Amino acid sequence: MLTQEKRIRETIEETGKVFEKFGLTPMQGRIISYFTVSDPPEKTFDELVKYFKASKSSISNSLNFLLQNKIIDYKTFPSDRKRYFFITDSFFRVYFKKVLENVTELKEYAYRTVSMRSPEFPMANEKILKWIENGNRFQETLESTLESIQNE
Repeated sequence: MLTQEKRIRETIEETGKVFEKFGLTPMQGRIISYFTVSDPPEKTFDELVKYFKASKSSISNSLNFLLQNKIIDYKTFPSDRKRYFFITDSFFRVYFKKVLENVTELKEYAYRTVSMRSPEFPMANEKILKWIENGNRFQETLESTLESIQNE
């Protein structure tokens, strides 16, 4: 039987891999995952180094990236010089925007592809145009969702 600590570590590892699919490094993904399962949800730099048994450089670089991209933030407390890092409310907004950028770019390449194709094979062209149409619907839905999140 797995202990609670082992289950948490496995969840962090598995969820971290999902975050890697969004372009995060393994350590960045695991840090984000750790914030979502840990109590309290704020962690100091030293706590992160200790938990992950990672170099200070690795943790520092990951935190700096996550801070720059507004995925995490930090707060301080009076008479305590430490920074307490936490996941931001804008986390999903940041990643939904990245997905939208990728969909937009993919659609541009699909348009370019269709414009270069000969009319001899209309079924292939229709298939690509269908991808673009589905991309438009996906984009509209995601933009609507982003708007809802921003208005919360």
